[in-house]
Amino acid sequence: MAPNLRPDQLASLLRRAVRERMLLPGQTLNQDELASRFGVSRIPLREALRTLAGEGLIVMRPGIGAVVAELRPDELEELLELRMALEPPLLASVVGKVSAEQLAELRAHAQRLSELALEGDVDSWCSEHYAFHRRLLELAGRRHSLRLVMQVVNLMEPYARVDASLAADGARSRCDHQALLDAIEAGDREATRERGAAMIEASRTRLTGLIQDQPADEDPLAAMLLDLKR
Repeated sequence: MAPNLRPDQLASLLRRAVRERMLLPGQTLNQDELASRFGVSRIPLREALRTLAGEGLIVMRPGIGAVVAELRPDELEELLELRMALEPPLLASVVGKVSAEQLAELRAHAQRLSELALEGDVDSWCSEHYAFHRRLLELAGRRHSLRLVMQVVNLMEPYARVDASLAADGARSRCDHQALLDAIEAGDREATRERGAAMIEASRTRLTGLIQDQPADEDPLAAMLLDLKR
């Protein structure tokens, strides 16, 4: 257990659990069990669940309670369209704002992505990929745009992890991410925008028809709680 967690900490942990498919789309959440697992009362847990409901990650169903949101194909398409509208311009606004140290940090992320792809470590690749893109978008310094983009990304992430079995190819991963960073380093806003849009379009192509369940680990929340106590 991880006692004394605040509602915002609980929301962050549950958000991660949904994003990383520890809690699967369509899964009903037993609030008593979750409260016990996290070592909290139901009051902060309910507040955390309300936060996630406001973000669209869970839905509250009468007579059932909290359920992890499931996306229909048309909803996934809508989210991809939102990403296409929001993310490439935000990426372009990063140009001219990245220091040499920050660019080196991003290239280290990209190199790690290539290594994980070649190793076939899909879960670690997905986590590194998420961290890379969030860090890159943060450097735009536009917090409201970042909040909107990350809300869309979080909704898509459980399905992107299904897509990752197709996306995590070492050569392609290295080419895509390094080319994006090359455009940023060169100060080319249009090329940066185009690279970002191409990556989203590639994801759209792969995700077509791929909305499906993925088997859960025997007890995936246990590992997250163990990490919390370290």
